[in-house]
Amino acid sequence: MRTPLIAVGLGLSAVLFIAGTAQAQPQAAPAQAPVAKAQVAQAGFPTVLTKNKIYRSGAVDPIACSPAEPRAGSAAAVKSYMLKVYRCVNQMWARQFKAVGWTYRVPKVVIRTSGTKTVCGKLTKTYRAHYCSQNQTIYAILMSDDVKEPFPLVLAKTMAHEIGHHVQQRAGILMPYYNLSWKARTRTAKNLLSHRVEQQAECFAGVFLSAAQDSLPVDFVEWDHINTWAAKHASDALHGKGRSQVFWLERGFDSGSPAACNTWVVSNARVA
Repeated sequence: MRTPLIAVGLGLSAVLFIAGTAQAQPQAAPAQAPVAKAQVAQAGFPTVLTKNKIYRSGAVDPIACSPAEPRAGSAAAVKSYMLKVYRCVNQMWARQFKAVGWTYRVPKVVIRTSGTKTVCGKLTKTYRAHYCSQNQTIYAILMSDDVKEPFPLVLAKTMAHEIGHHVQQRAGILMPYYNLSWKARTRTAKNLLSHRVEQQAECFAGVFLSAAQDSLPVDFVEWDHINTWAAKHASDALHGKGRSQVFWLERGFDSGSPAACNTWVVSNARVA
C-alpha cells in the first residue's frame, strides 16, 4: 500500500502564490477494524467524522503570532516565517484539544531547499508540501519562486492547512476517511470524499487565520485577491470547485470555531 499523504501545492501565478491541494488514495484497506453499524451516522459516515469532539472545542481565542515578514530572496527568512506560523498554529490547536479533554501532539516539520523524496513519496514543483500521516510529519520544499517573491498570507495558510490534516489525524478523522475511500466504488465517490477532507483542512486553516488576524496580520487586500483567484481557477477533481474551497476557508475565518468545519454532514453539492 502506498502511504496516504495529504499534499498542498504552491506556485507563482501573476503576482501571487497559488495554493492547491491533492490527495493520494490508499491502494489497499487500512489496518482498521470495520466500523460498527451503531457507529455510523444517517449519512453513512462514522460518527467520528460527523460528531467529532473537536467540533465541540469552542471558539478559538485570539492568538499573538507576529512572525517577521519573510524577506524576498532569503530562503532562511521564508523558512523562519513558516516555522513561526507552525508554532502558532500548534499552540492554538493544543488549546482546542485541551478543551475537550484530549492531549495534542505537535507534528514534525521538515522544510527543505533541496531534495524532494519523503516517506510518503515526492514533493514536486506543483505540490511542494504535504502531510504524511504515517509519521505525522509535514514536508515542504522551498523552490526559487517561493524565495524570490514570498507571499506571507499564502505561506501562513499553507502551513495552517497542513496542520489541519494533522488535527484530522489526531482527532481520528483521517483513518475512517481512508477506509471509506478504499471502499468507494466509483472515482466520483472517491473524489467527493477527498473534497470533504481537503475542504475541512481549509476551514481549519481559516479558523487559525481568524485567531491570528490582528497579530499575523491578515492583509485583507491580499485575502480578497487570493480568494477571488482561487474561486475562478483552483478547481480540480480531488479538491472540488475553487468556490467551494473558498467557501470553507471563509466559513472557518468568519466563525473562528472548528464547529463550522464539519464537512461530513453537508450535501455533496456543498463540497462539489
